[in-house]
Amino acid sequence: MARNVHSFPMNAKKIPSVLLFLIGGTIATVAMAAVFPDVPASHVYREPIEALVSSGIVNGNPDGNFYPERKVNRAEMLKMLYKASGKQPDAASTGCFRDVGKGSWYESFVCDAAAHHYVEGYSSDSTFRPADPVNRVEALKMITQVLGITVSDVSAEQLQIIKFVDVSTSAWYTKYLYAAYSKGILPIAGQETGRFYPDWPLLRGEAAAMVFNALTVALNQDRQTESSSSSLSSSDQSVSSEAGSSASVRSTASSASSQAAATSNDTTFPFETSGKFIEKKSTSYVFTIDKNVVASAVVKLQTGQPGSVSCRLYLLVEDGFSFEYYLGFQENGGCFLKTALRPGKYQLQLQPTSANTTFSVAMKETTGDGNDGFREAQALLQTVARTGTLMPEDYVDWFTFTVAKEKDMQITASDSAQLTCMIYAMGDVTLSDFVGPQCNQHYLFPPGTYYVAVGRKFPSDAKQTYTVLMQ
Repeated sequence: MARNVHSFPMNAKKIPSVLLFLIGGTIATVAMAAVFPDVPASHVYREPIEALVSSGIVNGNPDGNFYPERKVNRAEMLKMLYKASGKQPDAASTGCFRDVGKGSWYESFVCDAAAHHYVEGYSSDSTFRPADPVNRVEALKMITQVLGITVSDVSAEQLQIIKFVDVSTSAWYTKYLYAAYSKGILPIAGQETGRFYPDWPLLRGEAAAMVFNALTVALNQDRQTESSSSSLSSSDQSVSSEAGSSASVRSTASSASSQAAATSNDTTFPFETSGKFIEKKSTSYVFTIDKNVVASAVVKLQTGQPGSVSCRLYLLVEDGFSFEYYLGFQENGGCFLKTALRPGKYQLQLQPTSANTTFSVAMKETTGDGNDGFREAQALLQTVARTGTLMPEDYVDWFTFTVAKEKDMQITASDSAQLTCMIYAMGDVTLSDFVGPQCNQHYLFPPGTYYVAVGRKFPSDAKQTYTVLMQ
C-alpha cells in the first residue's frame, strides 16, 4: 500500500538534499510502497522511518527488517545525526575517550562530536560508553547540538509546557525538553501519558520520529536566520543607529527573565517558612535527610489568597533521573504529603495556580502507619489480593513487586472513582515505548522492579478501604 511521505527542503550545507523534494517553491510529496515487513502501513512511525531510510540517514538490516523496537546505542545515535545534518566527521579526530576503540567505525563520529562539544562523555571515569543505549534526554541533547537547534536557559513559566510528573525542574535536561516541546521535536506519536521516563532507552522507531521532526525545526531555524541576515545586510545603517536601544531592550528582557525564574531555596530539615510566588513560577526547597524518617509536608495558601497550590517531592540523584518521587494530596487549596524517606537529598517543589499568591510551608518529622513510601512498600504477589485502609491524614499506601520475565498482567485497584493508582517503573526496567504501565489496564510488563502507589480521593479526614490485586 502506497503512502505519502512529506519531505522538507533544507540548507544543502546541513541536510542531505535526497531527503527533500522542492518543486516551484512548494513542498512536494512522494508516494512510497512499504519498505520493511516489520514497519507496515499501520505502524505509528512508518512515515519518518521511510523518509530517513530513503535519504540514507538510517538503514534497514540485512534480513530486510528495520527493527523499530530495538534500542539505539550512543554511537549509533551520533552517526545518524551526522548523516542527518550532512556533517562529515574529521578523520583526524581520535583518542577522545579511553573506551572509544582506535580505528572503530564510530571513533571519528564520537571524537569529532567531542571536539565540537556536542557531547561531553562521563566525567566520573572519562568514558563515552558508545555501546550503551542512548536514553531519551541524552538523545534530545545530541539532536539539538548536532543539528544546531538553539537551546536556551528557560524560566519556570516556560517550563510549564512540560507537564510530566517525573521531571524535576532542577534536572539538567529540562531545557532540552522545553526546546523539544516548544519547537516541535516532541511530542511524537505514542506519548499519551503524564510521565516522560527520561532515563529509558530510545528505540529506533522513536529515534527516527524525533530526528524527522528535528530536521523540520532546523529547516525553519535556518530560514529565519537567512531572512534575518538578509534584512540586516539591506539595512546596515539603520541597524547601526538603533544598536544602542536594541542592546538596552535585550538587557532589560534578560533581567526580567532572570527575575521571573523559578525560586530554589537551600534549607535544613525540618523547616517551616512562608513566601510569595513570583507570578505563577514554582518555588522549591532543597534539603538533605541523614536518616530514615517519616516526613510530613503541609503547604497552604494564606487566608484570602485565590487558587490552589500543588506539591511534589523528589529524591535528587546525581544524574538527574528521579525514580522516587511523591505527588501531594490536594484539598481546600492546599497540598499535603506524608512520606517515609531514606537518607538523601530532596527537592520539595511547589506550584501555584494563581499569580503572586502568598503561602506557608512546613516540613517536619512525624509518625506513619508503616506503609508511607518506597522505603516501606509491602510486597504484592500475583493473584493475592491486598486489602488496606487509608486512615484520616493518611494519603497513600505503597506496594512493590518484581517481574522475573516479561509477563502480561494487570494491577487493579478497587474503584478508580474513589482512588488514585500509579505504577512506578524503577531503573532496572526497560519499557518499549513512551507509555508505561497504568493501573486497571493490561500491560506487557518487562522484567524489573515496580512500585504501586494507592492514594485517596476522599477528604483527608475520611476512612477509606481499598483492594489492590495483581493478576
